[in-house]
Parts: sequence; C-alpha cells; structure tokens
Amino acid sequence: MTFEQLEIFISAASQPTFFDAAEALHMTQPTLSKQVMRLEQELEVKLFDRSRRSATLTEAGKCFLPEARKLLKQYRQSLQVLEPFLPDHTLRIGTLPILTQYHLTEGFRDFSREHPDIQVILEEVEEAALADGFARGYYDMIIAREQMAEADFPFETKACVLAQDELTAVLPASHPLSEQPKVALSQLAEGPFILMNPYTSVHQLCICLFRENGLSPRILRTARAESIISAVEIGEGISLLPKSNLKVFRQLSSVAVPLNPPVYLPVMLISKKGRNGNAARTFWEVFFRSRRV
Repeated sequence: MTFEQLEIFISAASQPTFFDAAEALHMTQPTLSKQVMRLEQELEVKLFDRSRRSATLTEAGKCFLPEARKLLKQYRQSLQVLEPFLPDHTLRIGTLPILTQYHLTEGFRDFSREHPDIQVILEEVEEAALADGFARGYYDMIIAREQMAEADFPFETKACVLAQDELTAVLPASHPLSEQPKVALSQLAEGPFILMNPYTSVHQLCICLFRENGLSPRILRTARAESIISAVEIGEGISLLPKSNLKVFRQLSSVAVPLNPPVYLPVMLISKKGRNGNAARTFWEVFFRSRRV
C-alpha cells in the first residue's frame, strides 16, 4: 500500500464519480481505477460497490476512509518535520488548479531551466487545502485568487499579481440580456444559476456578491466550468464564471457579458514576508521580478 494509493482512494471516495476524482488528481480514469483495485487486492476487501452507475463506498470502505485520511495526514506531518533538515534548494508551492488558463506553466518550466539546482515541488489543490497547507508552513508559497492574500494567516505575507481576470455573466445566446454590452447583477436575479462547485473561491465570491446586493437567486446546482458552459448552452440556466474559463472551454451557443460594476479576479503569488530561504527568494526575484507589488 502506497501513500499515492491512499490519496487516490480518498479522492475517489470524496468526488461524485471516478471521472471527477481522476480529473482532480490530473490522471486518467483507467489509471485511477487500477490503483483503487490494487489497493483492494492488497487489503483483500472491496472498498467500492461498482454494481451501480456510480461507484459507492462499501461498509468496509466507509470504515477505512477516516483511517486513510489519518494515515495521509500523519505522512504529510512527518514530511513537514523533516523540512528544516532538507538542503535549501527545495521549494514547495501550492496552487489552485488554474495554471493552464493563466499560462503560468511556461514560467515554471523556464525557471527550472534557469535554476536546475532548485527543485520546485508544485501541488494543485483546492482552496481549503491550500489555505491550511500555507498556514501550517507546508507550502513556502501559494498561487491563489486575491481573497487568499487578504486571509488571516499566523504570519505576515507579501503578494504580487500574476494574472488579471474578470467575473462575467454567462448566458444562453437566446437570453434577453445576451446582446447587452454590460449587465448588472440585479438584472440576473431571476436566474436560475449554475455555479462552480462550493469548494471553489469563485463560488464563495458569487455568494458574497449576492448577499452584498441583497439578492437571493435560485441556485439550480453546482458543477465544473466545462459542465456549466454546456448546461448554459442548452438553456438550463445562467452562470457567473471567470472570463479565462471561456477561453479554455469552447462555447458555441452561449455568450459572456461583463458585469456592471466590474468584478476583478486577480491571481496572486503569496509568500511569507521575510521568512523564506534562498530558494524562495530566488524564485520570487527571478520568476516574478517584473510583476512584484
């Protein structure tokens, strides 16, 4: 049994389907299924009931899940204990799964070529895990949306803008407001809305915007960005998405309309102020020297 298998099992148990779990872990579904089966073979017990359309945890799986989470947590805590003894050429960076849509992967590649002596460990996780890992010192730096830079961490932080984005209304092409140059949030109040999944910062931002504007719109459901765009195109509802998502996922029968007033979504590199080693300082200075704030 490996810690990678534990992470895969936890993801498979936490996501609606194996496909969703594979996407979250950036692997193919067959690879994920194979690792789960290997874990079941080693434990000699079925963790998932595959007799239905979506696999569900067996009673054994339900009992094993909290133990798997404990084991993985202890493993990560053990690695953290060893951090002070590692040579100062390792940099652990946590990021939301947004590198591709903001064209940031090329920057990491170029940095590694320029500084082959510095090992950059890059982990893509969702908001809660990102904030927790940064607060505990597991991550030296994080890449997140602006709200994270304003969070209350147990240390001072510094931040720089890596990319700019903007929240837009995503409407079916046939929607009465689809040809407007801009649209106010109040004009969209009737919805119904299909928002990004609750664990995302974009979802949380949308909920805050509704509250600030005194709106209580009907939220039909939540989903991934590509699923939302497809649902909007067939007229199932409307949405609020970062403009960059619409560049990544092709849309044929939907339009993006800017909000009035605009809601900006800067992507930030966030670091501990004055508490990083040479590797982190080099990364900050070289990789983002032209974007520092």
